[in-house]
Amino acid sequence: MPNMKKYIEIIIHISVWTIGYILILKNVNTIGDFRKDTGPFWIPILLGTLMNLTVFYVTAFILVPNFLRQKRIITLILLLSGGFIAINLLESFIDYNWLVAHFSSERESFTSFLFYNSSISFFILLFALTYALIKYWIQNEKLKRELLEEKLTTEMAFLKSQINPHFLFNVLNSFYAKSLKHDVPELADGISKLAQLMRYMVYETNDDKVKLINEINHLKNFIEIYKLRLAKEDDVTIKLDVYSEIENVMLSPMLLIPFVENAIKHGIDPKEKSVISISITIKAKQLHFKVTNTIHQSPFELTNEHSGFGLDNLKKRLSVLYPNKHIVETKEEIGNFISLLILQLD
Repeated sequence: MPNMKKYIEIIIHISVWTIGYILILKNVNTIGDFRKDTGPFWIPILLGTLMNLTVFYVTAFILVPNFLRQKRIITLILLLSGGFIAINLLESFIDYNWLVAHFSSERESFTSFLFYNSSISFFILLFALTYALIKYWIQNEKLKRELLEEKLTTEMAFLKSQINPHFLFNVLNSFYAKSLKHDVPELADGISKLAQLMRYMVYETNDDKVKLINEINHLKNFIEIYKLRLAKEDDVTIKLDVYSEIENVMLSPMLLIPFVENAIKHGIDPKEKSVISISITIKAKQLHFKVTNTIHQSPFELTNEHSGFGLDNLKKRLSVLYPNKHIVETKEEIGNFISLLILQLD
């Protein structure tokens, strides 16, 4: 269905421009210096149509979508102004120096051609801007609606499977006390970290922004809990390094954990040497988050295939939370899978 809509849009565009060209050719006898009875009238009409096509599609499908999403309004205005002047100078030059000599018996000044062409192009430019802004708004609203629907679906799934958090925390506290009583400090530490993990997810991620240091502590707890599943003889290494001052850095919650979940899910096989390396760096108000994991043919999965946020959902979240302010890259390199997230921080 989405592909069909795309084809319908293309068909509509082709039809509108074709019908417009034919109507002008059939019903207009004079355009500027050009007369239908003095030569192949269709050639100057075709040139003008091609120039207007260029103005419309470069504006509506290239300049406005790219620079508006990046909020580079001044650059957009400069490019639109420069392109508008350039294309009208080009069209007027062709009209004045070539087409009039072949297809017209009259000859107005170059300024007249420039004024006439610019007037038409200006209306085409306004139409292109209107079209692009409406389309941008519709796409933005659609993306927000999809994100909201996904959020509601996720929340509903969570609520369906949720036991009262206070009950869970009380149970964990009871287990923690019993593990200390029976002198099992490793289990007690794991239960404590699990409680912290749940408390963070349930209570501390409701704000739009959280401290990066809290997200990192969440990652550390997640990793430590996972390590409890490993035997002492398993050759598995998971390390997390922070290379910058992060005390005052804020970001949207739960953006980092999907990368770590993905690395553990696909990058650990207890029967083979497995290494996961996580690094966090702040450079020029940018967060660089890199996760590298060993590639295995038969990964030992952390959870079932439906668990976790998933990288696809994460990319959708980023497109709304950090539009044109993020980069997500994944690649394979010498037996390792590398995931990189770059966020432009406020």
